[in-house]
Amino acid sequence: MGPKTKTLVICVDRDNDVGEKAGLETPIIGKEALLSAATKLALADPEESDINAIFEAIRIYERLSSSEEDAEVEVVLITGDKSVGVESDRKIGHELDVVLSKSRAESAILVSDGAEDEWIIPLIQSRVKIDSVRRVVVRQSEPLESTLYVIKRLLEDPKFSRTFLPPIGLILFLYAVSLLLGLSSKAMGLLLGVIGIYTLLKGLGRENLIIEFVESVKQSLYGGKISFVTYIVAIVLLLAGTSQGIMGYTRVEPEISGNILLGFVHYIKFSIWWYIGAVLAPLIGKMMNMLIEGEKIVRHWAILSSIIASGLILWGGSECIIWLSTGNYPMGYLTLFLSLLGAVILSLIGVKISWYMRSTLTKEKREGEAGIETEESRARD
Repeated sequence: MGPKTKTLVICVDRDNDVGEKAGLETPIIGKEALLSAATKLALADPEESDINAIFEAIRIYERLSSSEEDAEVEVVLITGDKSVGVESDRKIGHELDVVLSKSRAESAILVSDGAEDEWIIPLIQSRVKIDSVRRVVVRQSEPLESTLYVIKRLLEDPKFSRTFLPPIGLILFLYAVSLLLGLSSKAMGLLLGVIGIYTLLKGLGRENLIIEFVESVKQSLYGGKISFVTYIVAIVLLLAGTSQGIMGYTRVEPEISGNILLGFVHYIKFSIWWYIGAVLAPLIGKMMNMLIEGEKIVRHWAILSSIIASGLILWGGSECIIWLSTGNYPMGYLTLFLSLLGAVILSLIGVKISWYMRSTLTKEKREGEAGIETEESRARD
């Protein structure tokens, strides 16, 4: 008889419902431990689909144990993190390494309750060979299969509601405003712009940027900080910049003959400094708060100069393209060169000020620590 094949039945809970709802630490190894975990999770949330995945893993474990005499089988539950992503997958990888170091398994059977958990298949395959993947789909009774119930459950799910409902609500609101103001002909462009911005933020992992901005405004208001006023200024400048950009584009539209690139360049030319002001306003408000509270301003100088330098580059680039489109090449190149030179000088000034403030702060800390040590030595004497 050859050596026994060691197989690991892995149940994956990528968003850590077991830890969040039942308060259990993972990895959990063994049939009895998994039965206990499933019971605790069922008592915490009877509708949780991970319960069925755990029981399916136990069922596969029992079937393999009884049917394959030359097989050595173990069942395990590993979890990720409620913030599904890099940290969650790293935690799963760490727990899997711990389990494999104990079990020495040569192959695995993956059990999950949905497609989301199966995203980590490559992660598991990099550590152990996967023989099979079992997705558990729960059969519901007839009333639960109705469309209204499914919609209701989706709306109650925080993951779904926080991801999809805000952009849908914003789109409907903007469309309603456009109809009320008689701008229905431009509504489609506005809606596409909103969808594009949300898609961009989602792709960059910054879909919560607006929520974070609102939270910052609330904290500034409740804390009585001057940055609350600068947040309002930023919103006004943002709206004004958008208005100026649209009006600037409208004035030159007959001259550019539908050239999309030139239209976009003119929009940047007329709106860029308003947008730069909108970005600078909260930063300046934060710097003023730090001055009032007696804190040292260090890295903010570099950020401020970088923002202004970026605006100068965008403005110079747009002016350059406009001059080139009219055939005035010397003026276009000169404008671009001067804007780039000015941006570099501004960035260097900001970095230099930040370095100086950082060195001053470090020197003050050292002097303070030296003073404390002197006082302590005198007290000992």
